[in-house]
Amino acid sequence: GKQLSKVAGQNAVNYLTPLLSSWGADLNSGFYYSADLHGILGFDIGLKASAVFVKDEDKVYDFIMPDQLKDSKTGLTLSVLNGDYDKIIKGAPTAVGTKTSIDVKGKKGLFLNQTIFTTPPGYDLKYVPLLVPQASIGLPLGLEVIGRFIPPTSVGDAGKVNFIGFGLRHNIDQYIPLIPVNISVHFMTQKLTLSDNNDKKILSATGTAYGVEVSKSLALVTLYGGFQFEKSTWDIEPYSFNNPESGSTIQIEGFSVDGKNKSRFHGGLRFLLLFINIHADYSFSEHPVATAGVGISFR
Repeated sequence: GKQLSKVAGQNAVNYLTPLLSSWGADLNSGFYYSADLHGILGFDIGLKASAVFVKDEDKVYDFIMPDQLKDSKTGLTLSVLNGDYDKIIKGAPTAVGTKTSIDVKGKKGLFLNQTIFTTPPGYDLKYVPLLVPQASIGLPLGLEVIGRFIPPTSVGDAGKVNFIGFGLRHNIDQYIPLIPVNISVHFMTQKLTLSDNNDKKILSATGTAYGVEVSKSLALVTLYGGFQFEKSTWDIEPYSFNNPESGSTIQIEGFSVDGKNKSRFHGGLRFLLLFINIHADYSFSEHPVATAGVGISFR
């Protein structure tokens, strides 16, 4: 049981990492659409939708089988050392992979060509989306505050989600006379928590980002782009599952997943129609991200 829990834990890391890492990249997206900050008490409120495009290499992983398995029907124990089955199952789908499971077959004796284990299926995702609300307000001294917030909200059987983020931007071009573009810097930190319906934490995520952005307004259109350093981490709490081979309950230790995105370049377009703000951009990074936003804006 202890050995199986370790194996299951590592498989869980490999299975979930592409999904959680993609959500982490989404989390660190869509902070701004211009380097021209709001004036004092100018503000905007809107929704930001981001989507990470899933790469083929993120769709599969090597599933590691335990050294021994006990067949619940016969009570017999199968062993890798005896050559009863393969240790490594290549091409198992991750959470973003196909919905087709891989059946692990016995290699000899009573279990020859019999299915002794089935890897978990994926969700067949072409992209990993995330939708977050955001508001910002201008302050004196060329500062702007960004806020992201979702109060504790029920998501049915999945439990309850809570999300909060805080950011600060500062205008840099105010220190550079006659510069023809707007330049600002930003810092953002966020936290998302998912709990079960009994308020027991299931997982939590943190995202941190800081960078510089440049923009140029042309009538109703603004061109913008920038560079950003970022980090995201997902902490999965300890959990238990029923092992179908032995009929016993296995306790799995918690684990953490760090997002692959460490930095990004990106560029986009923003349209302002009266006070309606629409923008979209694309990020070039380990996990490429497309982001779009819509909202109301008063400068």
